[in-house]
Formats: sequence, structure tokens, C-alpha cells
Amino acid sequence: MNSFKLLLQELDTTLRTYNIVEYHKLQPPLPDKEIEKKLNDLGIIDENVKALFQWKNGEKEDSYCQIMECGGLLSLQEIKEDKKSYLSDCYAPTFIPIVSEGEQKILFNNKQGSHYGKLYFYSVPCLYINHPISYYDSLESMLRTTIEAYKNKAYKYDVKNNWLDIDRDLFDLIAKKINIKSAYWKKHNPLQEEEWYEI
Repeated sequence: MNSFKLLLQELDTTLRTYNIVEYHKLQPPLPDKEIEKKLNDLGIIDENVKALFQWKNGEKEDSYCQIMECGGLLSLQEIKEDKKSYLSDCYAPTFIPIVSEGEQKILFNNKQGSHYGKLYFYSVPCLYINHPISYYDSLESMLRTTIEAYKNKAYKYDVKNNWLDIDRDLFDLIAKKINIKSAYWKKHNPLQEEEWYEI
């Protein structure tokens, strides 16, 4: 079993341990042939993306899932709908939304090149709209960051209020340590960073 699939197993255990309420909002995976067809329709040929959706087919419809910052994993159908609705106004066609809570999203960079596979932060309130900024170095680093955030209590699910509390300072320390190639975590002003996605 490759390292990414092992990380998915660790994420699964982590969510069941620290955030079982939101974990139950995730759907079981679609059949492999259907996953492959939907990914092909999106132009994605990536084994880690495929493995992610072989784990879970994102959140249930209208569930407002909170498993990490920016919400929950989108289902393959939601990705198609989200991409269609935002494509013309907000981001390049090779950005694929993976995680979303509406006005903030994590986008997979599906453009071949030196930044292929990085995950970018799209945010209306933070004004990363036309130029999303690199946030996670890879899908693998996103999983590692999420796992460490739960284990170190940067993410704590408040069962009483049905809310994922985020210790922003602690999360930033964790994310910065793991995602050393992403512009958002650079010490200088990220608005000056040249690692924006080139549209």
C-alpha cells in the first residue's frame, strides 16, 4: 500500500476519533468505474485524487460538513457543479475545487508544470478570488496537516454547538511547518509572492 493510502487510513482513524459527527456526513465511495469516468470528465488523471475518492465520495448533499478549514470534501457531483458555476468568473479551468464551505475553497491545481498538484486557497473574504494562492504543497500535505491539527488540538470539534473550533495560531504553526513550498505560509506578505497560479 502506498504512502498516500496509508495517510488516508490515518485520516479516517483521526476523524473517527476526534470528529465522529462530521465523519458521518461523508458518503461511501462510488464504484471505481464511476469514479474514473467522473474524474476523466473533469480532466483529472491523478492516482492520489482517485484514491481520495475511493476513500469517500465527499460530503452528503446539504450536510455542511466541517472536517477541516474551509469545510468538507466535496462529492464528485458537487465538484462538477461548483466548477461550472465559478469557472467563468473566478478561477482558471485547471483549478478543481476539492474542499468548500461556499465563499472559501481549496482548489487542486490540475495544470501540468512545476506547481502541478498543489492546493490553492480561494477566498472571497480574504480577496483571493481571481488569484488563489498556494496553500497546501500537495494532497498528501493537506492530509498530514489535517491529521496533525486534530492530534495537536488545533482542530477541536464542539459537539454541543456543532462546530469545528480552530486555534488559528496553532494551526498556522502546523501548516507552515508542513507546507514549506506554499506561498500563503511565507514570512513576507503573501500578496507579493510570485507563486500564484498563472492564469
